[in-house]
Amino acid sequence: MPNIAVIFNGENAKSRAKAAEVAAYIGERQAGLFAPPGGFGYTIDDLREGVDFGGCDAAVVLGGDGTLLAAVRHLSEYGVPLFGVNMGRVGFLSSVENEQAFDAIDWYLAGNYFIQERLMLSCKLYRGGREIESCTAFNDLVVNSGVFSRAVTLDLFIDKQKINSYNADGIIVSTPTGSTGYSLSAGGPIVMEDLSIMLITPVCPHTFFSRPIVASAAGEVEIVCKSAAGVASLTSDGQYRFSVEKEDEIAISAADTKALIIRFSQHHYFERIKEKLYKID
Repeated sequence: MPNIAVIFNGENAKSRAKAAEVAAYIGERQAGLFAPPGGFGYTIDDLREGVDFGGCDAAVVLGGDGTLLAAVRHLSEYGVPLFGVNMGRVGFLSSVENEQAFDAIDWYLAGNYFIQERLMLSCKLYRGGREIESCTAFNDLVVNSGVFSRAVTLDLFIDKQKINSYNADGIIVSTPTGSTGYSLSAGGPIVMEDLSIMLITPVCPHTFFSRPIVASAAGEVEIVCKSAAGVASLTSDGQYRFSVEKEDEIAISAADTKALIIRFSQHHYFERIKEKLYKID
């Protein structure tokens, strides 16, 4: 039987209680529980401290989209597929809702599932030609004015060719998965999640002639900051933030690893999108 991990938001009492129930159910089904000694699962803080998931076959992630984003970035390094159980308000990234958690475990153990491979992004921040930071993203990477309500000046390059110089609130570089997040709110298109592309969406550009750009994930997107030090920042999946200085270079490309998402039905992509968007309203 497979070894299944349970990952949850440790700051949410509801998620913690559900995690204990899910772990107990995995044991009742005679499957292996991949967990720390004396524990029933891992919190997001545990993952940040570094947990070796070698020997884990799958993971159940209990929480909202933020919990799943953090889990994906860690588990992708080990090639571990996962499915999200929505414990939040919308759950764009989740595979099932809270009330389906136990059914989903039965479906997985019975082999009634398929795995989607999703693009992730790799990002490197260079200062003076030297790499000073690196990160990955499942949803998006955002270069913007951070805590300041002011525009930043950013030069955009695709495969070393300069595309434009933007005076804007920022630039979003998203995966197809992330196209329904911040990029959508900024006027970007919805992109089918199995495509191998990077979506570049300017945020409130100060021009009449600036539109989202779709670039191949086989290439490289580069953003060069032209604003003064302390103005701009780089954010990964809305969870990690790095300060960006003038002339810093941000290189973005497809990550070597893929996100592995377990799905249990062949519902049409846009049916799910409409359902989630209506839930927001």
